[in-house]
Amino acid sequence: MTVTRIWLDEDNFSARSFDGTTLNAYRLGSGEGLPLLIVNGIGANLAVWRRVVVDVKDRMVLTWDHRGLHGSDAPASERIDAGAHAEDAVAVLERAGVGQVNVVSWSSGTPIALELTTRYPDRVRSLAVVCGPYGHPLRRLLHLEVGSLFPLAARLGKHFASTLEIPFRAFVSRPEIAGIVRQSGLIGTTADIDALVELLRGLADCDLKSLLATYDAVVSESVRDLLGEVAVPTLLVAGSRDPFTTPRLMQEMKEAIPGARLEVYEGATHYLPLEYPARLAADLNAFLSEARLDLDA
Repeated sequence: MTVTRIWLDEDNFSARSFDGTTLNAYRLGSGEGLPLLIVNGIGANLAVWRRVVVDVKDRMVLTWDHRGLHGSDAPASERIDAGAHAEDAVAVLERAGVGQVNVVSWSSGTPIALELTTRYPDRVRSLAVVCGPYGHPLRRLLHLEVGSLFPLAARLGKHFASTLEIPFRAFVSRPEIAGIVRQSGLIGTTADIDALVELLRGLADCDLKSLLATYDAVVSESVRDLLGEVAVPTLLVAGSRDPFTTPRLMQEMKEAIPGARLEVYEGATHYLPLEYPARLAADLNAFLSEARLDLDA
């Protein structure tokens, strides 16, 4: 399938966080609507979101590279936990001159989004979570959730990062990587495979030790206690075929977050934004409109 790319131009800017870390941030689109802040999965790049945000109507979109990854500098302190990344988000908003935002997270960016939403309720108007866990503590293995193995794998893998980094980069740079990904069954047939390859190659460009350490720090500890403190309209979007953030886990989040709504995309995997970008954009547009009306009433 040939994908026609209609991407918004991006404007890069830098922001200085609470501990002096310089962050690389992005501004896309414009409009009078309340801005949308994307809290991306750890190490993910804009490939995940470009086909979604082009259809997000009448609002600026902001996001940033996590500290120590891509264009952001190495942390100026030892802080790489979810709370530190939430403070980074606030630094980006202040640098952009933005007060309130709607927040959308994907995958391992969700603990950061939850920290941001509960620490700064005056900053966050609404929250949308796409295939995002509140953490992957090992006890969730009792529910046979393979995602709970990832923090342990990251914790072990960071000690062998220097050995693993070169083979990983060589693997994702192979010209046949798109076919390998499509045949793996880990992503749906409707997915933008070129964008997924761009995502994988972006991950490979990161310092692998920093990537794994950051992932471990963000998702290994559960922030489930924060779910009951979320006091903004919340939309949860799950993929029925997501083995990493299962519909069962998303249902638990729905029950714990007051008034949350859960939408399950039949046939979608963890890479839902690449598989159903138009549908996700439409659902976000509808949700943001509803959330704004509810709060302004």
